[in-house]
Amino acid sequence: MLAGLLLAHNLIEDYRAGSSAKEIVRTIEQAPKTAKAKKSGKSTIKVNGTDYSGYLNFPTLNLTLPVASKWRFSQLEVSPATYTGTAKDRDWTVAGHNFVNHFGRLNQLKVGDKVYFEAAAGQRYVYQVQKMEVLQPTAISKIVQSKYDLSLFTCTYDGTTRFTVRCRFLQIK
Repeated sequence: MLAGLLLAHNLIEDYRAGSSAKEIVRTIEQAPKTAKAKKSGKSTIKVNGTDYSGYLNFPTLNLTLPVASKWRFSQLEVSPATYTGTAKDRDWTVAGHNFVNHFGRLNQLKVGDKVYFEAAAGQRYVYQVQKMEVLQPTAISKIVQSKYDLSLFTCTYDGTTRFTVRCRFLQIK
């Protein structure tokens, strides 16, 4: 009985997280992306009191997720968040919960898949998946200090390790 209640709770949280993410992406998409915004360097859009740097698009997963500009554990209930770095500086690490509607399907990506980041100011960063690896939760330095331009990570389903996707920057469109 208790296991059933826990499962129901997790499914509800996953659904809420997915719904919130979709609403935030719609708001970001509707924000003006003018040449003036690009020149001003405005790098975030505020939605419901949180600054978002843009959104990630995973075409092979049919998944689009907003990315909060600052990491807070509580933020991960709503969306993935920047853990360290920036897309602009090509040293970006993004953390997310393993909800099915968030980073829970990252393990379905394949080497060569494209990942897109639509920045708040209108730039479109194009990445390509290079590698997937499972790391210990204490190996934070291995997660954030790498030769890759973008690292995405989440807990594995049992929570004992971190599934990490490594991507290389291809271009800005």
